[in-house]
Amino acid sequence: MTDTKRNRRPRIQYIAISRHWWDRANGNPYFSAQIFNTDMRLKQVIPFQYGNNSLAEDVITSWVQASQSTHEHKHDVRQKIYFDRNDTTKRDCVALGKAQLE
Repeated sequence: MTDTKRNRRPRIQYIAISRHWWDRANGNPYFSAQIFNTDMRLKQVIPFQYGNNSLAEDVITSWVQASQSTHEHKHDVRQKIYFDRNDTTKRDCVALGKAQLE
């Protein structure tokens, strides 16, 4: 029995670019993010804030989940997002969180 629909991942609908910075002096992680649709139109900016990698993905997933008209399980929503995660400097992390929506 070959059912291709069951084995196929959902189509990517959002691209999330997140930047992470680790404060070595105090040992705290920070992040900021931008969420785009597949046409690369900026949909949401998540400002510079305290949190580790999993919190960043959780905040992004929660925003996408809230923006959809039908409620889906967080795991299903997460599969529709391409996560681009990079460690960077504080300056770049803060700048990414200050972008303006169109």
